[in-house]
Amino acid sequence: MRKVLIPIDLSEVSEEALRHAVECPCAETRELILLHVVDPLDIKSLGLVGLVDREQELRNEMEKEGRRHLDELVKKYARDGLSFKTRIVFDRPWRGIINTAIDEQADAIIMGSHGRGRIAEQLLGSVAERVVRKAPVPVTIIRPRKMRDHLIARWRHLGKES
Repeated sequence: MRKVLIPIDLSEVSEEALRHAVECPCAETRELILLHVVDPLDIKSLGLVGLVDREQELRNEMEKEGRRHLDELVKKYARDGLSFKTRIVFDRPWRGIINTAIDEQADAIIMGSHGRGRIAEQLLGSVAERVVRKAPVPVTIIRPRKMRDHLIARWRHLGKES
């Protein structure tokens, strides 16, 4: 059974990565593992130090929201011959992705190049870069559609200058 891990950060580009994994005719994918990683530093950065109950409540809310989103994606992309598994882990994103790929014995990782928001895009860009460098399995990076269109237009323009 060919397993592919898809990190889902609730952004459009992570869903584009999932769509690619489902629709790619060149892959022999049989199982997709949808992973949502909650970074404990995101919770700690909210200034809840010492408020253990509120920190746990927020952690539970983030897990519930992640679970709801993953379940919606499974329903949306269900196909015959394709099984889904969902996981939520609390870890640094790049480390959670790599550890889950190893734990699940994934054959590959398909992920978006950027995440939610301007700052998150820069941070998750670095997450994607770290996963590419450190993962023990092949990693495919999917760019946001707007970025792909921009790059194609730019390269067409540059090609005419040569």
